[in-house]
Amino acid sequence: MKLGYRITRFALLLIPAIVIFSTHISLEGISIVFGASVLTGAFATMLFIFFHFDEKVNAKVMMEGLADAFFGIVIFTYPTPDNQFFLIIFSSWIFFMGALQLVSGFENMEDSDYFWLYLLAGITFLAMGFVIMNFNPRFKENIPSLVAIVLIIYSGTNLYVLLKRKKDIYVS
Repeated sequence: MKLGYRITRFALLLIPAIVIFSTHISLEGISIVFGASVLTGAFATMLFIFFHFDEKVNAKVMMEGLADAFFGIVIFTYPTPDNQFFLIIFSSWIFFMGALQLVSGFENMEDSDYFWLYLLAGITFLAMGFVIMNFNPRFKENIPSLVAIVLIIYSGTNLYVLLKRKKDIYVS
Protein backbone atom coordinates (compact mmCIF):
# COMPACT_ATOMS: atom_id res chain seq x y z
CA MET A 1 0.00 0.00 0.00
CA LYS A 2 1.22 3.45 -0.80
CA LEU A 3 2.16 5.62 2.16
CA GLY A 4 0.52 8.73 0.67
CA TYR A 5 -2.97 7.34 1.22
CA ARG A 6 -2.29 6.60 4.88
CA ILE A 7 -0.67 9.97 5.50
CA THR A 8 -3.68 11.66 3.88
CA ARG A 9 -6.00 9.70 6.15
CA PHE A 10 -3.87 10.65 9.16
CA ALA A 11 -4.11 14.33 8.24
CA LEU A 12 -7.86 14.15 7.61
CA LEU A 13 -8.49 12.71 11.06
CA LEU A 14 -6.13 15.16 12.69
CA ILE A 15 -7.98 18.18 11.27
CA PRO A 16 -11.03 17.84 13.59
CA ALA A 17 -8.71 17.50 16.59
CA ILE A 18 -6.83 20.66 15.63
CA VAL A 19 -10.11 22.52 15.08
CA ILE A 20 -11.40 21.40 18.47
CA PHE A 21 -8.27 22.48 20.33
CA SER A 22 -7.82 25.77 18.45
CA THR A 23 -11.44 26.98 18.64
CA HIS A 24 -14.29 26.73 21.09
CA ILE A 25 -16.48 24.73 18.75
CA SER A 26 -19.76 23.14 19.80
CA LEU A 27 -20.55 19.46 19.41
CA GLU A 28 -22.73 20.27 16.40
CA GLY A 29 -19.73 21.89 14.75
CA ILE A 30 -17.53 18.96 15.70
CA SER A 31 -20.01 16.57 14.12
CA ILE A 32 -19.90 18.54 10.86
CA VAL A 33 -16.09 18.67 10.80
CA PHE A 34 -15.80 14.98 11.75
CA GLY A 35 -18.45 13.97 9.19
CA ALA A 36 -16.67 15.92 6.46
CA SER A 37 -13.31 14.39 7.34
CA VAL A 38 -14.58 10.79 7.37
CA LEU A 39 -16.48 11.32 4.12
CA THR A 40 -13.34 12.77 2.57
CA GLY A 41 -11.43 9.76 3.93
CA ALA A 42 -13.99 7.43 2.36
CA PHE A 43 -13.58 9.29 -0.94
CA ALA A 44 -9.79 8.95 -0.66
CA THR A 45 -10.23 5.21 -0.04
CA MET A 46 -12.46 4.96 -3.10
CA LEU A 47 -9.89 6.81 -5.21
CA PHE A 48 -7.09 4.63 -3.89
CA ILE A 49 -9.00 1.46 -4.74
CA PHE A 50 -9.90 2.87 -8.16
CA PHE A 51 -6.32 3.78 -9.04
CA HIS A 52 -4.96 0.48 -7.72
CA PHE A 53 -7.73 -1.77 -9.01
CA ASP A 54 -5.27 -4.21 -10.56
CA GLU A 55 -3.37 -4.72 -7.29
CA LYS A 56 -4.36 -6.79 -4.30
CA VAL A 57 -6.13 -4.54 -1.79
CA ASN A 58 -6.47 -5.47 1.85
CA ALA A 59 -10.08 -6.18 2.83
CA LYS A 60 -9.67 -4.21 6.06
CA VAL A 61 -8.87 -1.08 4.05
CA MET A 62 -12.13 -1.50 2.16
CA MET A 63 -13.99 -2.08 5.44
CA GLU A 64 -12.42 1.06 6.87
CA GLY A 65 -13.53 3.09 3.85
CA LEU A 66 -17.04 1.65 3.97
CA ALA A 67 -17.30 2.42 7.68
CA ASP A 68 -16.14 5.99 7.07
CA ALA A 69 -18.70 6.41 4.30
CA PHE A 70 -21.48 4.91 6.41
CA PHE A 71 -20.82 6.98 9.53
CA GLY A 72 -20.26 10.17 7.51
CA ILE A 73 -23.51 9.73 5.61
CA VAL A 74 -25.41 8.97 8.82
CA ILE A 75 -24.06 12.14 10.43
CA PHE A 76 -25.15 14.32 7.50
CA THR A 77 -28.51 12.68 6.76
CA TYR A 78 -29.91 12.29 10.27
CA PRO A 79 -32.86 14.73 10.45
CA THR A 80 -32.23 16.40 13.81
CA PRO A 81 -28.79 15.61 15.16
CA ASP A 82 -28.11 16.36 18.79
CA ASN A 83 -25.14 15.94 21.07
CA GLN A 84 -26.04 12.43 22.20
CA PHE A 85 -26.52 11.30 18.60
CA PHE A 86 -23.04 12.48 17.60
CA LEU A 87 -21.51 10.76 20.63
CA ILE A 88 -23.20 7.49 19.69
CA ILE A 89 -22.01 7.76 16.07
CA PHE A 90 -18.46 8.73 17.06
CA SER A 91 -18.22 6.00 19.70
CA SER A 92 -19.54 3.44 17.20
CA TRP A 93 -16.96 4.58 14.66
CA ILE A 94 -14.03 4.36 17.10
CA PHE A 95 -15.35 1.02 18.40
CA PHE A 96 -15.39 -0.33 14.82
CA MET A 97 -11.87 0.94 14.17
CA GLY A 98 -10.72 -0.68 17.42
CA ALA A 99 -12.24 -3.97 16.29
CA LEU A 100 -10.29 -3.69 13.02
CA GLN A 101 -7.09 -3.11 15.00
CA LEU A 102 -7.78 -6.19 17.16
CA VAL A 103 -8.51 -8.39 14.15
CA SER A 104 -5.35 -7.18 12.47
CA GLY A 105 -3.37 -7.84 15.64
CA PHE A 106 -4.64 -11.37 15.99
CA GLU A 107 -3.78 -12.03 12.36
CA ASN A 108 -0.26 -10.76 13.12
CA MET A 109 0.42 -12.95 16.16
CA GLU A 110 3.62 -14.38 14.72
CA ASP A 111 5.21 -10.94 14.57
CA SER A 112 5.47 -10.31 18.30
CA ASP A 113 6.70 -6.72 17.82
CA TYR A 114 3.35 -5.54 16.47
CA PHE A 115 0.93 -7.94 18.12
CA TRP A 116 0.96 -6.08 21.44
CA LEU A 117 0.67 -2.70 19.77
CA TYR A 118 -2.39 -3.80 17.78
CA LEU A 119 -3.86 -5.45 20.85
CA LEU A 120 -3.30 -2.42 23.07
CA ALA A 121 -4.58 0.02 20.43
CA GLY A 122 -7.65 -2.10 19.72
CA ILE A 123 -8.56 -2.46 23.38
CA THR A 124 -7.97 1.28 23.92
CA PHE A 125 -10.28 2.22 21.04
CA LEU A 126 -12.94 -0.26 22.17
CA ALA A 127 -12.78 1.18 25.68
CA MET A 128 -12.90 4.75 24.38
CA GLY A 129 -16.00 3.87 22.38
CA PHE A 130 -17.73 2.80 25.59
CA VAL A 131 -16.43 5.79 27.55
CA ILE A 132 -17.67 8.31 25.00
CA MET A 133 -21.04 6.61 24.60
CA ASN A 134 -21.62 6.62 28.37
CA PHE A 135 -20.19 10.06 29.09
CA ASN A 136 -22.07 11.93 31.79
CA PRO A 137 -23.94 15.02 30.47
CA ARG A 138 -22.80 17.02 33.51
CA PHE A 139 -19.32 17.11 31.99
CA LYS A 140 -20.42 18.17 28.51
CA GLU A 141 -17.74 20.88 28.29
CA ASN A 142 -15.09 18.10 28.40
CA ILE A 143 -16.57 16.05 25.56
CA PRO A 144 -14.91 17.99 22.69
CA SER A 145 -11.50 17.60 24.29
CA LEU A 146 -12.08 13.88 24.79
CA VAL A 147 -13.10 13.48 21.14
CA ALA A 148 -9.98 15.40 20.05
CA ILE A 149 -7.73 13.28 22.25
CA VAL A 150 -9.24 10.07 20.86
CA LEU A 151 -8.69 11.31 17.30
CA ILE A 152 -5.08 12.23 18.08
CA ILE A 153 -4.42 8.84 19.69
CA TYR A 154 -6.05 7.01 16.77
CA SER A 155 -4.19 9.03 14.14
CA GLY A 156 -0.91 8.90 16.04
CA THR A 157 -1.08 5.15 16.58
CA ASN A 158 -1.82 4.54 12.91
CA LEU A 159 0.98 6.86 11.81
CA TYR A 160 3.43 5.18 14.19
CA VAL A 161 2.55 1.71 12.89
CA LEU A 162 2.71 3.01 9.33
CA LEU A 163 6.19 4.45 9.77
CA LYS A 164 7.48 1.39 11.64
CA ARG A 165 6.14 -1.13 9.13
CA LYS A 166 6.66 1.02 5.99
CA LYS A 167 3.45 -0.46 4.57
CA ASP A 168 -0.24 -0.65 5.33
CA ILE A 169 -1.19 -0.61 8.99
CA TYR A 170 -3.50 -3.58 8.52
CA VAL A 171 -1.93 -6.95 8.10
CA SER A 172 -2.88 -8.77 4.91
